[in-house]
Amino acid sequence: MKDVAEKAKVSVGAASRILRGDQDRFAQDTCDRVLEAARELGWRRNLLVNGIQTGRTQTVGVLIPPYDSFWVSILSGIHTRLSSADYLPITVWSGDLKHMPHFEADNQEGFRTITRLLDRRVDGIIMWPPFSLAYHDHFPELRERRVPVVVIDHRTENPVADTVVTNEAKAAKAIAKHILDLGHRRVACISSRETLAQSWALERRTSFEEAVTACGDVEMKSWRLNETGSNGAEVAYELLTDSLKPSAVFAVTDHEAAFVYEAAHKLGLKIPEDISVIGFADLDFAAQMSPPLTTVRQRPYEIGVETASLVLSRIETGEAVSDFSTSKIDADLVVRESTGPAKDRA
Repeated sequence: MKDVAEKAKVSVGAASRILRGDQDRFAQDTCDRVLEAARELGWRRNLLVNGIQTGRTQTVGVLIPPYDSFWVSILSGIHTRLSSADYLPITVWSGDLKHMPHFEADNQEGFRTITRLLDRRVDGIIMWPPFSLAYHDHFPELRERRVPVVVIDHRTENPVADTVVTNEAKAAKAIAKHILDLGHRRVACISSRETLAQSWALERRTSFEEAVTACGDVEMKSWRLNETGSNGAEVAYELLTDSLKPSAVFAVTDHEAAFVYEAAHKLGLKIPEDISVIGFADLDFAAQMSPPLTTVRQRPYEIGVETASLVLSRIETGEAVSDFSTSKIDADLVVRESTGPAKDRA
């Protein structure tokens, strides 16, 4: 800093303020000299010192699992928005990929991970549902310290943070309309694990059930996976061989839809001639399934941008939050070849 000040012929204090962005009190020529001197000398701001001076580290902890295309796209949106504001995301997750999707096998890992981020004085935190449960149970003092937290895809009766979610009710109505317009009146739903961390799955299933049964003349039945999500193939087989004999199946994610495809193949059922299947998320493999999967395309990049914008807004205001907000992001029905007109099954 002394070298920059000497080269620009200004005081060290003036150089410091200009390089921190406080340029309003100085002439443009003075600012230009300081910035040019810093560039020529290769000066870079010491963010550790800057954090001590300002109380901010320009970092945001991001606790989500990049294990499929949905979460990777969310990460992309978060990274783009934070970078545009000169913030750095510190991305971490718990568990091991071999445990997918049961990442929360070690319930204390979320607690330890949040603690590590707080010890590094992040300015805000973005988290997915399992971490949200740890936050709810262990970190009431975090709210008192006014560290902003935004949670993706998780809502509770007593919210403890701002949330960004998919507009499940609106998407469910679009799915139900598509199925009913094709003449289906015996409808099944295969849900995910619906653990405490999967409030999105519960809301998605119940929204679909409400939208379908509102028609009045539909037989409807739902199944869900066990707590570890290890019996998807078995549940799909049970669903297709049930006395309901559904002609259409809604899967709360494309992962569950893949189980239905597997079970239908074993039973000799053709998709969509014998059974229509519709998923949710439009993951990167959905269009390559055989036949290509009709699904709901979420907007993960938009979710990521909205999440980062919300946490940045909370950081900038620095005010205690009395009313937590919920941002709902729309999703789009993508009709492919896995749905067709209803056909009676023998």
